[in-house]
Amino acid sequence: MELFLKIAVAAMLVLLLVRLWPAYKQWQARDIKAGAGDWLAALLPLGAVVLLVILLMLAVRTF
Repeated sequence: MELFLKIAVAAMLVLLLVRLWPAYKQWQARDIKAGAGDWLAALLPLGAVVLLVILLMLAVRTF
């Protein structure tokens, strides 16, 4: 049964790659470059999440 599950997962991954290949080709054809403001807009939420995780870790550690 374990071998069957490994084969099934491998088949699903291959099907997923086949299904996503046309979208990947479209993304490569458009090739939109990110500007300076785009990077800041991406880093701001990531920094907020990191700060939240640090605050949660400190809150749990004190109890």
